[in-house]
Amino acid sequence: MAGSLALVLGVPAGTWLGQRTNWQVPVAALAALGLVCLVTIAVLLPTSRPEEEPAAYGSDPDVRRFRTVLAAGTLSATGAFTGYTYVVAFLGEVSGFSPGSVSVLFVVFGVACLAGVSVTGAFLDRFPQGALVAAVATQAAGLLGLYALGAHQGAAVVFLVLTGGALGPVFMTTQNAMLSCAPGRTDLALAANSGAYNVGIAAGAALGGLILPLAGVRGTFLAGGLLTVASCAVLLLTASRDRVRR
Repeated sequence: MAGSLALVLGVPAGTWLGQRTNWQVPVAALAALGLVCLVTIAVLLPTSRPEEEPAAYGSDPDVRRFRTVLAAGTLSATGAFTGYTYVVAFLGEVSGFSPGSVSVLFVVFGVACLAGVSVTGAFLDRFPQGALVAAVATQAAGLLGLYALGAHQGAAVVFLVLTGGALGPVFMTTQNAMLSCAPGRTDLALAANSGAYNVGIAAGAALGGLILPLAGVRGTFLAGGLLTVASCAVLLLTASRDRVRR
């Protein structure tokens, strides 16, 4: 839940703060918050040997599935942030929302993300693979819907909610998969997944920046949607091959 909040509130909060001051202020604020977190962890977090924990190793180790989930998560994150990084420009230039309305839509986006995490959590234990595919497919539908129909404000809100409702669950379901398929220790698998997701965030923002002057802000959402479709295809193809082998 905290990770989802960071994604959906951190970017607009940093943008808002930077617009009212300069870029050094949000960076300095992040550094200060990071220092608070570091001290809190050092003082309060209990320590134990990783191998002593009940979830130290995956319940169903599978190197192939581990790589598949890692690749799908990276593609999905890249797709999401190819568009989402430039969502303020999209909502203003393409959808025609006022700056005040965009702020409200960010709140709606955040609520949708939290709702998506809550709903996904109810089904995650029973349908882990299905929950992951559904989250990625929903993200693809949201991004491509914004590209195709984002000029209509009503449709833009609907597809923005879909995108927000999927963004948190995608990361949540890939982390859950790591607890099962980790070929070694789960803490390392979770760290690898988190690192891959962050690589996707950076790659998506960079890719969107390259697309922006060539195809406009709508083009970033098209590219993001297609990358997310590729992520979904990776998951479905792997699941299909696994069924054939069985």
